[in-house]
Amino acid sequence: MIRFVHAADLHLDRPFEGLTTLPEEIHKRAAESTFQALRHLVDKTIHSKADFLIIAGDIFDNSHRSIKAQRAFISEMGRLEQAGIPVYISYGNHDFINQSWNHLTLPDNVHVFPETPSMFSLQTTHGLHVHLYGFSYQQRWIHTDMAAQYSRTGQADYHIALLHGEQRNPNDSGKYAPFTQQELIEKGFDYWALGHIHKRQQLAVPAPIWYPGDIQGLSFKESELGEKGASLVELDAHGAHVHFFQTSVIYWDREKLPFTGPLTAENLEEALTKLKEKFREKHHACFIRVAFSFADPGRERNDVEDMVKELIDAVNEDESDQSDFIWLIQGECSYKSVWDKQEVMTSSHFVGDLFRFIEEQDSVDRATELLYHHHSAKKYLTALTPSEQQQIRAESEQLLADALLSLDIEKQ
Repeated sequence: MIRFVHAADLHLDRPFEGLTTLPEEIHKRAAESTFQALRHLVDKTIHSKADFLIIAGDIFDNSHRSIKAQRAFISEMGRLEQAGIPVYISYGNHDFINQSWNHLTLPDNVHVFPETPSMFSLQTTHGLHVHLYGFSYQQRWIHTDMAAQYSRTGQADYHIALLHGEQRNPNDSGKYAPFTQQELIEKGFDYWALGHIHKRQQLAVPAPIWYPGDIQGLSFKESELGEKGASLVELDAHGAHVHFFQTSVIYWDREKLPFTGPLTAENLEEALTKLKEKFREKHHACFIRVAFSFADPGRERNDVEDMVKELIDAVNEDESDQSDFIWLIQGECSYKSVWDKQEVMTSSHFVGDLFRFIEEQDSVDRATELLYHHHSAKKYLTALTPSEQQQIRAESEQLLADALLSLDIEKQ
C-alpha cells in the first residue's frame, strides 16, 4: 500500500473582494486564511505519515506570485522536507509559468512538472515504485487536450496522473486543458489527481478520478460547494480509498430570512441573533450573506433597509474579538405582495385572467412549447413532472403578484 495526500487550488494570498470595510482584526484573519489552511494541509500530511504530497495546480493566485506567498509555501514545504516527505506540484491557470515574477528557490523535496506532460519516478520508504505524471501551464489558457499526451511508461507498482483542467463541454472547445471522463478511464492510471474545480467530487464512480476541491473557501460563490479540504488517498491491490479531511479556517455561507407582517427592531434583532447562534454551533468563524424578504412590513422600503443596515452593524460590533466570529453581510432585500389567491382567481381584474390561465391544466406545456421544440434545447431537456409543473405555476403567480398587485385588486 502507498498513502499520499492530494490537494489543489491553494490560491495563497488571494485578496478577498468586498471585505475592505471589515474591522482590522477580522480582515487580517481573512487575509491569512489561505496560509492557515496550508499549515493544516501540511500538518495532516505529516501526521498521517504520507509517502508524498500532490498539489494539482493553482498554488498561487496569480502569475505574479507575491514574495509573502512564496515564503509561506517554501516554509511549509521545508517542514515536509524535514519529515522526509517529497512533494509533486504542477502550476495551473492562475500560477502559470512565465518569466515575470520574482522566483524564490523551492526546497529540494519539491518536484515541479514542466510545460509538457512528463514523469517523475519515486521509491517509497517501503520499497514500492511510483510513477507520477503531469505538466504545468505555460500560459493562462490551454485549449489543447493535454490528457491525450499522457501514457503509462516503465515498470512501477502504481501510476498516478496529475491534471489541472476541466471536462470538455460539447458546446465549448474549453480553455483549461479540456478532457473527457472516458478518455481518463481508458488511460489506465491507478489514480487521477485533478485540480481547477473548487468542488470536491469523484467524476466517474467507481473510477479513481477525483477533484479534492480547494483548501479554503474564497468567496460567497463557493458557499454551496461543500466543505473545503483535501484528500488522504491509499492505493492497494483493491484500488483507491479516498478520505476527505478539512483544512479551512473560515467559512462562507448564505442564509434567507423571511418576515411576514409588521417589522420592528425587536423582531429583526431577535432573528439576527438566532441566526448567529445557529451558525456559531456549526462553524468556528464564518461570513454570512443574509438575504431578506418582507411581506407587508408596515414601513416604507427605505425605512426597512435602513433598519436592516443599522441592526446588522450593531450585532456585528462584538464579533471582531471573537475567535469564532460570525460576521453578517447585508444581501438583497426583496418584498412580496400580500394577496389572497382565491380572491385573485375570482376577480375580473387583469391579474385574475392571468391566474386563471396559469391554473389551466396544459398552461405549462403551452408556455414551454417553443423551448421544448427548439432543435438544440430539446436534446438536454426532460419532461416536467406534475410537481415541477405545479412549482412553476406557484412561482409564476408570486412573480405576477409582486409585479402587478401593488394596487388593490378591484373586488367584483
